[in-house]
Amino acid sequence: MKKDKAIKYLRKNILLNIGMIEPIRRCTAEILYAEIDGVLIREKKSNAYMISVDDFEIGRKLIDTIEESSLIVSHEQFMVDYILNRFKLTKSLECVQAVYMSRNKLPVKKYELEINKLKVEQIKLILEHYDKLSINEIEILLKNGKIFGGYKNGKLIGFVGNHLEGSIGLLEVFPQYRCLGYGTILESYIINKMIDESLVPFAQIEIDNKESMILQTKLGFEISKDCLYWIF
Repeated sequence: MKKDKAIKYLRKNILLNIGMIEPIRRCTAEILYAEIDGVLIREKKSNAYMISVDDFEIGRKLIDTIEESSLIVSHEQFMVDYILNRFKLTKSLECVQAVYMSRNKLPVKKYELEINKLKVEQIKLILEHYDKLSINEIEILLKNGKIFGGYKNGKLIGFVGNHLEGSIGLLEVFPQYRCLGYGTILESYIINKMIDESLVPFAQIEIDNKESMILQTKLGFEISKDCLYWIF
């Protein structure tokens, strides 16, 4: 069975590959290839192709089966240049994977913040503070109830959410409210929510984002030794 083969291969480096394992487990992945030398999937919600392979040759063959794409995640650095050239893409983002492997929920200081789903009507406010996603993607996330805002005395002070493919992200605390522990509260909230939904909390951290690395470690995330690459 393709699913079993894919999971078996990806679990060889579970921290790095959790972003492929979880979509397969949630049934949001189309498994295009799963053998002893690699896995290729298309994550349906984000329409991102994700690849993890043993060597360049099998990676090249699998990438060549994709007619066109504007978003690919490679779990090997040796595939990055080929993918950029193959699809005439221009950017790659090098990240480590952070995974919360425990099933123990984190304490959340509920008296500090009130946390609620944000509404589509609040998209302008989100865009004023966060510019890493397209308007269309943020709108989809809001419609799906995947972005949560933290309120202090009735005033929105920041937000957090899940990206389309399931990773934790969009963590933003407005400048005047930083260094007060609100980022920890927001992320702890979404970790607990994912645990309640039987999901594995994971996040991708750009390699130069030291603050995020410190926060994830503080919260109990395990960090992959290897890197993955978002190519777009």
